[in-house]
Formats: sequence, structure tokens, C-alpha cells
Amino acid sequence: MITPAERHYRRLLWAYPRPYRDHRGAEILTTLLEMAEDGRRPGFHLIFAGLRQRFRLPARRPLAWMAALLAAAVLGGFGAAAGTWIAWRTASAVPSDPQMRALNAALTGVPTDAGLFHDTSAQQGPSVLILADGTAAWSASRIRDTLTGAGWRITSFQQSEARTTPREDTDTSFPTTFGTWTATSGGLKMHGSAQVIAGSPFTGAAFYADFYRLTVWPAEPAVLRPLTIAGTVAGLLAGWLLAAALAHRRLATAAATAGFAAATVIAFQFYREAYAVMAYAHGSPDPNNVDVSRGGTSTLICTVAGLLTVLAAVIAARTRRRSALGSFGGFSPPGPAA
Repeated sequence: MITPAERHYRRLLWAYPRPYRDHRGAEILTTLLEMAEDGRRPGFHLIFAGLRQRFRLPARRPLAWMAALLAAAVLGGFGAAAGTWIAWRTASAVPSDPQMRALNAALTGVPTDAGLFHDTSAQQGPSVLILADGTAAWSASRIRDTLTGAGWRITSFQQSEARTTPREDTDTSFPTTFGTWTATSGGLKMHGSAQVIAGSPFTGAAFYADFYRLTVWPAEPAVLRPLTIAGTVAGLLAGWLLAAALAHRRLATAAATAGFAAATVIAFQFYREAYAVMAYAHGSPDPNNVDVSRGGTSTLICTVAGLLTVLAAVIAARTRRRSALGSFGGFSPPGPAA
């Protein structure tokens, strides 16, 4: 019959990797029970020793070390991306498309549908951009009143005048108003700009006298950078632990090495995005998006193929373990247990 002390130590021994428990579990358990009889009850030391064994790689196995380094690097990048993604889920939601178009029409005085584009980046999160052009006159008061009435707080507003030549086939210049503004509202940020040409004779000839650009995005969540760092660290540790768990199976190690090598491209991109999160100025009025190009279809194929190869390596290792003789769940310590 298993005593409470034996049950307790069996649970603590799960800190050790399974091959180690299969090989030395009975011996360690017997020693622990003997120590308990003498009044000594190791706890945290046992867990620490077990975790240290989980991180240990076989000696004179360069492929195992290569797999561990690749796994840590790749999963660290994926962990950074996951941490950033989770952090942005806590941010305020951007306005819907109908809300953005209605706000834009009120701001610009251009009632026609404007081009609307959604984007996302590691440092800026989800954003919506709307581009409008038409022939409405410039009105600073209209913009201010619209923003204030919609619950936005204007943080900056600038207006300047100049003369521009709107078409290449004429030397005629026209008075032009340039305007920029920023505003905030309930966890959202806005950056707007306008170029409005006055007195243009080109109306009705596919010529537009005013051009507006409006971008709205959520303010950076306080947890963005901490979760990005935490995700990176968790990914690094998980990658090393996974490679260490497969290190005793040469075929599984080789497959995992190939799989993680195939996934390095996307991991590199995730590290670039994590760097952008950490490096750009906090509270920037209009942060630049990091290049999110991931190489298209070829990168996707390499990533999927790499992850499938790693999964196959894990399955192969688990299958071989199940077929091996002995397991921790079935060992019994030598001598009486109670």
C-alpha cells in the first residue's frame, strides 16, 4: 500500500524528466523515504534538481546542442509574438467602418465613400486609415467642432498656408491650406492631415481640391512591453526544454533540428517586431509600422513544414518511450514501502 509520504515524493519526482525517472526513480524514492524516517524532508531542493536535469543535454552530442539552440531561438520569437498579440487584445477597439466613414464625412465635408484600410503592427497594434478627396472648402472650426462633439480631445492642431501648383500641365499656382491635428478619446489616438487647394479652376475634370488622411489606433497597453519580454523568455525556456526532452532520441533530435531550422525565417521576423515594440518612443503620436513582409507563400510553407517536422519528432519520441521497458508509473522501490 502506498503511504502518504510515498505519494508525496512521487509527485515531487515529476520535476525530473521521464527517462531519468525510469532509470533512477526507484533508487531516489527509496532514499527519500529513508531520509523521511530520519526526519529529513527535502522539497524545493528536489524540485530544483529535477528541473536542472530537464535542462541538461547529453554530453558529446553536438546535434542535440544545435537543436536546443535552434529551438530556443525559434520559440523565443514565437513567444514574443504571442505576448505582443495578447497585450494588444487588452487595448481599446478601433471604430467600425461605418463609424469611421461617418466621422470622416463630418470632419472633411466630403460625403462620398472614402477609401478605408485596416492594418496592424507590433508597435501600433490594430489601426484603421481612411483617405478622402473632394472639393469641399477648408474649415478649421468644422474639424474642431466635429472632434469635440464626437468626444475627442484635441492634443495638437496646426495650420499653414502656401501656394502650390496642382497640375503638371500648368504653371498656375493656387493658395493651399495645410492642416495637421492629433486627438485622443477613451484609449484611442488619432492623427489627421489635410491639403486643401482654394480657387482651383480644374473642377469637373477628375481633379480634387482637397485631400484628407485620417488614422486611428489604440493607445499602447501598459502590459505590451512586459508581455513581449515574458513571451520571449517563456519561448526560450520552452524551446530548450523541448529539445532536451528529445535529445536522447537521435532521429527525433535530427528531425527537430531540421524543423526548427525551417521556421527560423518567421522567427526572425517576430524578433524584428519585438525589437520595434521595445525601441520605439513610448506614446509616439504616429509610430511607424515595422515591415511586416514575411516572404509570402514560401515563408508560410517553410514555417508549416518546420512545425509539422517538429511535431513528427515529438510523436516519434513519445511512441518509442511507450514501447520501452519500465516506466516511472510502474516502478516499485526495493524493500518495504511502509
